[in-house]
Amino acid sequence: MSLSDLCTNYISSTKLKDDTERNIIEFVEAPWGLGLGTTPSVPPLFPVQKFLLKCYYNIPLSNKSDERKIIIKDKFNEKERYRFNEVEYLRFLRDEGRINISQVTGDSSDKRENLLLVIGRRGLKTSTIALLVSFEIYKLLKKVSPHEYYGIMPDDEIWFMCIASDKEQASETFRRICGHLERSDYFKKYRNTPTQYYMQLSTQRDIEKYGHDRHSLRVMAAPCSARGIRSHNNIIVVMDEMAHFFESEGSSNKSDKAIYESATPSVAKFNTPEGEHDGKVICISSPNDKTGKFYELYQRSLEKSCTDWLMIQAPSWEIDYTLSSKYLRNKYIENPVSYMSEFGAEFSDRVTAWIDNPQILRVNIIPGLKLKKISYERIPHFMGIDVGLKNDGTAIAITHITKKLVDGMMQDLIELDAIDVRYAADENKEFFKPEEIAEWIISYAEKFYIVKGFMDQYYGLSIYPVLDDKGYKQIEPISVSRDFNSKIYQNLMSKMLDNSLRIPEGEERIVNNKKTNDLDLVLELLTLKAVKHSKYLITVSAPDTKGMHDDLSDAYARSVWEATQFLNKGVNLNNKKIQSAGSGQTYKKYYRKQKRNAIYTKRPSSSLQMEIARKNFGGSRIPYRWR
Repeated sequence: MSLSDLCTNYISSTKLKDDTERNIIEFVEAPWGLGLGTTPSVPPLFPVQKFLLKCYYNIPLSNKSDERKIIIKDKFNEKERYRFNEVEYLRFLRDEGRINISQVTGDSSDKRENLLLVIGRRGLKTSTIALLVSFEIYKLLKKVSPHEYYGIMPDDEIWFMCIASDKEQASETFRRICGHLERSDYFKKYRNTPTQYYMQLSTQRDIEKYGHDRHSLRVMAAPCSARGIRSHNNIIVVMDEMAHFFESEGSSNKSDKAIYESATPSVAKFNTPEGEHDGKVICISSPNDKTGKFYELYQRSLEKSCTDWLMIQAPSWEIDYTLSSKYLRNKYIENPVSYMSEFGAEFSDRVTAWIDNPQILRVNIIPGLKLKKISYERIPHFMGIDVGLKNDGTAIAITHITKKLVDGMMQDLIELDAIDVRYAADENKEFFKPEEIAEWIISYAEKFYIVKGFMDQYYGLSIYPVLDDKGYKQIEPISVSRDFNSKIYQNLMSKMLDNSLRIPEGEERIVNNKKTNDLDLVLELLTLKAVKHSKYLITVSAPDTKGMHDDLSDAYARSVWEATQFLNKGVNLNNKKIQSAGSGQTYKKYYRKQKRNAIYTKRPSSSLQMEIARKNFGGSRIPYRWR
């Protein structure tokens, strides 16, 4: 018998599986494995991260009173609420409906093949995926001949497929996995040099029969595409940020459902000789709207009949208790509508109240401050216009920037000077003529020093020629897209949260049988709804109810946007001087330049100047400051 035959008989007689396999916690924390926490350069598992892995692989949980390492804080990761050990934390999650199992038995036959993790942003999702995939590779390598173990043709590669939302995310996921495989000595004899998106490995049988030139395992990270991930032998499929796969893509080839249905059927063929299923599907993401395949799987996991999915839902600050409180607060200020979805791991309704807490708006209302009919101050004012010639109202809002002492520091605040709205139906008209609305806009522009304003070009294009002929070139029609409108309203919300607005009080009156001194603007803002399209894209509008409007709100949001842009360009108001970057120009020089650039608002008409002079100066002489 030849040497080759002897080797073949020996290999055939060996076990197909190595019985010395360790569990995932031992593998992750052992020096021979991934070695997390064994050296200062490699941090240990976070307590909740360890809990997740134990639940998925059915490893008994700790119930010791001196091991309460799981810390639960408030939504800004500031105030500690509870401390739990693992059993207590499981009970806590169960009571809150954030896990779909009531106990971890430790019985190897009592396991759930698939895992659904609903985790907030910065919640160690990519890190957890890298640990799971590394352990599954370890388990497969412990099987001397995986192909023979699962009854697969020896020439077919076995894939570990990680699908991410885009190329950058796929590259980051793959880099984390490669980092573990290259750092651990255990994988040294099996691994091959990785490319940008995949790494090949050899099994023990490959090495014994063919040397290191044959590779029958592949770790692959790829951006989402239903056609690109079909027809592979995937023993494990991981979908990273599944809920956000295609919010900016319109292709059906890139829907979360299409990806799921393309990638997951292949795991069905990986069954042990005893008939147990070994293929796994792992879906992990921060949640989005209550739509899509990810939410569908979440709903299914909560059904009593569901025995194949383990679902765990946890906010970012529970997973990683070291997250910066300042960072979380800033993210809340940026977008309160999506904060509890992105970081709190809560699925959001597409339609919500835009201002969920009226106090957010009311802290910006200044007692005693009243609207103005005219301003004699020669400081920049900003006009926002929402034009509706027929069915909707036409609204005008005018603001200016003022400096006030806030907490011992001078701060730029945006103060509302005037706001008004007209409805054709209220004036017994079928519609407004463009010339009529243009003259109305001019009547306000003559009373305030308007340096910038804009309106939606849909109706604005019919009004702008009249304004242009009258010399009001600084009021422009522009395209207000859904994206731009979202930015305008998010800017307004940011200013509310910063307390950077000054909104006047109205006159006391009865509204809905209640006394109030709120402006119509305030009442309207509190009724607006927000429709969430993606992480940072919302549409704010009036509810679909008769009598509800958003015209005042649109005009005000646009006026605040213009004032904000003025501040962001580095132009500050200080003691009646304009100080732009490096200019140090006085008022006179600045506005002379603006006039040359056709951004200069005409002074009040002579008749209006005479009337104001008679009222305020006891004569007909025009005040010197208007000369």
